[in-house]
Amino acid sequence: MFFLKKLPTESVLREFAHRYPEMRVSNVLACLHLLRVASELLRKLEEHFRESHLSLARFLALIVLEREDARQLKCIEMTEALGISKPNMTRLLESLEVDALIERRQSKEDKRSSLIAITRKGSKMVAAALPGYYRITNKAMEPLDGPSKNLLIELLGRVEIE
Repeated sequence: MFFLKKLPTESVLREFAHRYPEMRVSNVLACLHLLRVASELLRKLEEHFRESHLSLARFLALIVLEREDARQLKCIEMTEALGISKPNMTRLLESLEVDALIERRQSKEDKRSSLIAITRKGSKMVAAALPGYYRITNKAMEPLDGPSKNLLIELLGRVEIE
């Protein structure tokens, strides 16, 4: 998370640019604004999910399963969908299984692997959390009109992180 509420001014950044020639003021300023907004949004979402007895990671794992037609995925597909390491995915799935939000099923195609399936309880938990999630995201995007939102999506799609 990014906790810098008061961002440096452009003039402060220009001072740093004199000392660090590889710095591009406009790039740093744009990134700082993006980080601040994203962190504030994540903070609000984490607060909401805590109240819903979830975490952002647990919600994301459940919503990935919920949106699948078969409502089940292989563990490796879950790991790729969430972009986390195998050990972290294992811990996440174990905690969801303990709470009966998911269950493991043996794959019919490959007996060595298992499928992760969302349970009815998991689906109900997602359904209970989604209205608040949508309220938070709606409020965050409310100041933007339709064309501005489309532009934001396009611009963020161009941002690349190695």
